[in-house]
Amino acid sequence: MHTEDLIIEQKNGVGHIILNRPKALNSINLAMVRSMHACLKKWADDDSVNVVVVSGAGDRAFCAGGDIRTLYESMKEGRSDHLTFFQEEFALNEYIYTYAKPYIAFIDGYVMGGGMGISQGAAYRIATERTKLSMPETAIGYFPDVGGSYFLSRCPDSIGIYLGLTGKSIQAQDAVYSKLADWAMNSEHFPKLLESLEGLNSSQALAPQIDAILKSLGAVDHATEANFTRIGKQINQCFSLETVEAIELALKEMEQNSPAEWIAEALNKMSTNSPIAMAGTLRMIQAGKSLNLSQCFAMELVLAKHWMEVGDFIEGIRALIIDKDNAPQWRYAKAELSSKELNRLLPELYPH
Repeated sequence: MHTEDLIIEQKNGVGHIILNRPKALNSINLAMVRSMHACLKKWADDDSVNVVVVSGAGDRAFCAGGDIRTLYESMKEGRSDHLTFFQEEFALNEYIYTYAKPYIAFIDGYVMGGGMGISQGAAYRIATERTKLSMPETAIGYFPDVGGSYFLSRCPDSIGIYLGLTGKSIQAQDAVYSKLADWAMNSEHFPKLLESLEGLNSSQALAPQIDAILKSLGAVDHATEANFTRIGKQINQCFSLETVEAIELALKEMEQNSPAEWIAEALNKMSTNSPIAMAGTLRMIQAGKSLNLSQCFAMELVLAKHWMEVGDFIEGIRALIIDKDNAPQWRYAKAELSSKELNRLLPELYPH
């Protein structure tokens, strides 16, 4: 498979995939998913490839998600293209977690939604001073898919739930703290990283060599200045609770006692996001804690198919991306979404 939206290079043991839609912030479409998956499978069996690097063209984004307009058209017209996209995208995402060779995701700039899908399974997730990482799906009436039930449920301090419900964007240090990035490195060192990877000795273990290269370029594999070191325990106090209502109540009480910008911001976002998207996201991440990787993706695929009937995705895209009136008419008010009603609407998240 080949697509003009991907640049595929192979040189001196390094396979390099560049997402090449800079004007669209490197949003990923079905042709890109197929081409990338085929390329990775080919390289997995190619002894001349030691390591795979994935990056985004331009300096604004690694990948800002899936090609939402195309999905919207498919849903509006009653076609099934969006379901094909989800199925093949999730298969690629899961494959990356088990990839046979070191897979390095250079997550420079915006990393959202589908961008998280092709980076979270990487052996090396390298964030930079320009990284803006988020899962903002609840704002458009959807849920954090592409393995979100797996990687968000494994963040410390209930930070994954916080990120999933609010759509908060975080930078490199907080990404490393949250276990959503492995290294923080200055973006200007990327060409040197590529060049150094060409010198890997394939007859020896690759991981220690790659670690040494990163350290020589000033990359760090631990959070040194994360905001979450300061507020992680407070986030956990609120976002570890069982329901969206309980979380909002805890945030309001905390704000009365010790007002903080992050609390006001969280409450503001949660007041405008889709109620069913937040309730579904919370339950999905809670369920994901006790599921393995394959079970998480299977649950998300069933949910994605069902979501078109019960969720707010079409309306969210219309309001925020197509018409841009920023006035979505959500299907449900928070008060309507009792546990019993959620169980009826989203049975895949409430296993009996």
